[in-house]
Amino acid sequence: MGKNITVAHIQYDFEAVLEGEEPDNDREFYINIDRNLNEIKEHKMVVLANGRGIDAGEGNKFKKLSSHLYRAQLDGQNFLFNTIKRDCSKTLKGADYTSVDTIKVHMRRFILGTTKGDIKVLDSNFNLETEIHQAHAGEISTIKFFPSGEALISGSQDMRLKIWSVKDGSNPRTLIGHRAKITDIAIIDRGRNVLSASLDGSIRLWECGTATTIHTFNRKENPNDGVNSIVTFMDTHKLSLEIPTFKSTNLEFGTCGKHVIAGHVSGVITVHDVFSKEQTIQLPSKFTSACNSLAIDVNEANYVYAGYENGMLAQWDLTSPECPVDEFFVNEGIPINSLYCVSDTLFVSSGPDTSLKLDIIRDPGTQRPKIASKTPYLFCFQ
Repeated sequence: MGKNITVAHIQYDFEAVLEGEEPDNDREFYINIDRNLNEIKEHKMVVLANGRGIDAGEGNKFKKLSSHLYRAQLDGQNFLFNTIKRDCSKTLKGADYTSVDTIKVHMRRFILGTTKGDIKVLDSNFNLETEIHQAHAGEISTIKFFPSGEALISGSQDMRLKIWSVKDGSNPRTLIGHRAKITDIAIIDRGRNVLSASLDGSIRLWECGTATTIHTFNRKENPNDGVNSIVTFMDTHKLSLEIPTFKSTNLEFGTCGKHVIAGHVSGVITVHDVFSKEQTIQLPSKFTSACNSLAIDVNEANYVYAGYENGMLAQWDLTSPECPVDEFFVNEGIPINSLYCVSDTLFVSSGPDTSLKLDIIRDPGTQRPKIASKTPYLFCFQ
């Protein structure tokens, strides 16, 4: 059974309570600790009048550490709360956003996909640059910038992938072949080739210039096992030691040494060599729950983080695929939506209202990456 990463939620307007319009009166806000699905403990924070501090209850503390960071010590456990530095959501009303990506080439840009199939391209100040109405016939489920920042690719419930110009919103290519909702996209190198995943159980390798499917990957044991998430990595060790014995087609660019990891509806995780087209590893469905999201450790490509439908967060070592090296419940019973790993940090989105940041540290004995789970950073949204 996995360990628990205990999650807490703080009253959305607690900063306004702290500042207070009536300094001569005591004021209150709450912090709820979610022990599990059936147990939520409320802690009342009392902001004492006339600047006399905060009463967090016997043995508890609450303190402001910096302009956007607060620490609560409750029942012997530490929680860190990060508040918003800038709220851009108020300027983007009128749609439900289902996918997002960002890139910085000369300047920062954002792209958003909606439930209605529309695409918005925004500048660094969240001003609208380009809007593509009805880009797809259904909800946009995944969207990515190409590395140049001048084009993007979107996937949808309508089973199609489309390439778009960021500048004028034109659609030079449409990639057709999937038989169910497209769930994820991975771009290889500069973007001549892309990979797409679908609930039809396939991962397709495309050549964008001709809109051609070069190869279709499936899980060997169950080709129809839907794919929720994919992530790629480069096996630099293998690339430096081995001379490829396979010949790529003239439509492949930069696939040598590349691997794609797939998280399946069954909970199984598979690894495929993009160049040789072979399935090389299969991780078992230990939690009998769908694998919703994957992230690669940017410093140790053999380590993979997987988020599951039942709230499990697992760390896998691809060199020892029999069982995970570590596992935690985040909001047990509530789906993990997405994971993102950058530097020594893992970002986790869980359910409708939980986003947290976990540090990745080194185990003193083995030096392998390890999730520091005792003090999560929790993001606060208004």
